[in-house]
Amino acid sequence: MPYVLRPAQPTDNDALAAFGVILDPPRKLTEADLFVYPSSETWLAERGGTIEAAMRLCYSSLSGHALLTDLCGDPNAVRPLASELIRIAQGRGAHTVEAATPSDAPLIAPLAELGLDGYRRVVHIVWQLPSPAPGEPPDGVRVMEEVPDPDEYARLAVEAYRGTWDWLFERWGGDVAARRNFARLFESPRGERFYAARSAQGVLMGFTSYGNPETVPGDFSTFGVLVRPADRGQGIGRHLLLTALQQLHLQGSQRVHMHTTAPPQKDPSAVLLYLGSGGERVEDILILRLASY
Repeated sequence: MPYVLRPAQPTDNDALAAFGVILDPPRKLTEADLFVYPSSETWLAERGGTIEAAMRLCYSSLSGHALLTDLCGDPNAVRPLASELIRIAQGRGAHTVEAATPSDAPLIAPLAELGLDGYRRVVHIVWQLPSPAPGEPPDGVRVMEEVPDPDEYARLAVEAYRGTWDWLFERWGGDVAARRNFARLFESPRGERFYAARSAQGVLMGFTSYGNPETVPGDFSTFGVLVRPADRGQGIGRHLLLTALQQLHLQGSQRVHMHTTAPPQKDPSAVLLYLGSGGERVEDILILRLASY
């Protein structure tokens, strides 16, 4: 009997709950992914009246990027469902199609059969608070809470993310477009508070941000901990991170989460910083890209 592939309906909620799927869940992706994909829809593979697989198609008509996420169910049903959603995404003009699945999931094999290959990871890290106290900042560095200057912070973000978040620069169309888009985010923060590290001369060396679950769902930091490449190795990132965690604990948080991006095989310095500062690795989400398209 062939699979029936169809969009999910509100009446499917109870059946989807068996898969651990909610029609509008927070996604296990970085905040950058949430900016890239403004809309999504859940699709099902059904046979004999039984739902055997589900996944979410996220798409941006502005960027032409599509992402399959929240994949679950029988791998035999996942393959035709993913194939159909790839076809739909391409029909809508997507020039890049990716899929997100846990790094150890059995669904990687059927996705690989469709030409999807490992491209990057999203690392989920959790801290139990209180964390170690931040202590004094490194010599010659001042750390303070401040309202970000959009252009200044955007310039540092471009420097800090280059080499690790190249996928985002690719989607946004290069450094100039990325700087413009970052500036817009700093112009309209969603309740985040920012801590900056500055030199004695007032030069921005790094920053971090934190919010609350109502304004930044799932993540305590939209931007992670960013330090200018030339200023790394002094302990600035660790001090910023522990300062933010301390503030969250003072606000009553007992457990905080962060999702950050990484290459397919190697942990970048940011992940090593988080794990070396009391964070616990919970899950890796592998992002696969359709290599032949």
